[in-house]
Amino acid sequence: MLENRISNKFKKQIKLKGKNTITTEHLCKSIAKKDSSSCKLFRLQTSIILILLIMLPLFSIPISAQEKVITKNEIAQLATEANADMKTGNFEKSLAKSRLALGYAIAIKDDNLIATSYNTIAATFDELSEPDKAFFYYKKGLWYANKTNNDLLKNWINNNLGNIYCFDKQQHEKGIAYYKKSLEYSNKLHDIRQTLFTKLNICWAYFDIGRFNEGLPYLEYVNQYHPKYGDKSTIVPLNMLNGMYSAYKNDNEKANSFFQT
Repeated sequence: MLENRISNKFKKQIKLKGKNTITTEHLCKSIAKKDSSSCKLFRLQTSIILILLIMLPLFSIPISAQEKVITKNEIAQLATEANADMKTGNFEKSLAKSRLALGYAIAIKDDNLIATSYNTIAATFDELSEPDKAFFYYKKGLWYANKTNNDLLKNWINNNLGNIYCFDKQQHEKGIAYYKKSLEYSNKLHDIRQTLFTKLNICWAYFDIGRFNEGLPYLEYVNQYHPKYGDKSTIVPLNMLNGMYSAYKNDNEKANSFFQT
């Protein structure tokens, strides 16, 4: 299953001295200027393939389900495999398995498995830097998740929608509201690790719009609990955020030490 995701902005960002940043998106744009036609063609072909993997046979799955009886546990296993494929970068396999799991889940009207499948599809598009498609499937997933008592899944999807609203749509207030909803579920579940991930994202969202004082309590929380509950995926973003706050306080020496860590 998927956990709360750190914003893709962390994954793309290369930190320079001070507050200046450059992202791989900017690099891609400059490359695209030199060869825009081939770049557009490649993106179009990739999008068509991925959309077909999800949409083409979806309506026919119930027929397949009639031909072969598949249990709820088998559907859950298929969804688990799809998630594992997504995490290892096998995106086409992940989408194909997610589509199958989704079709079977719809056939048996299992809202939890439907939401889980939509979440994996969304996360796959998120990994492929297709935020509009990711957003669409996260919203579908949340609609079904809200019909269940699966607070962990609702936690994850709210956090991931917060990422897209803040860093792709640049609608920070909406994004922060989704993050805070995610935190409600983390607190309910007493899940400090998930809380740490979401507070890291909230801190970044506030810093991204220059509201450092509002983001500071979240940074302090992450600094406090990171040694026990963080992992290697959060070390770089945490150093970046500490560097940003130090730069905001005009402590450039301290800021640079974080940026170079």
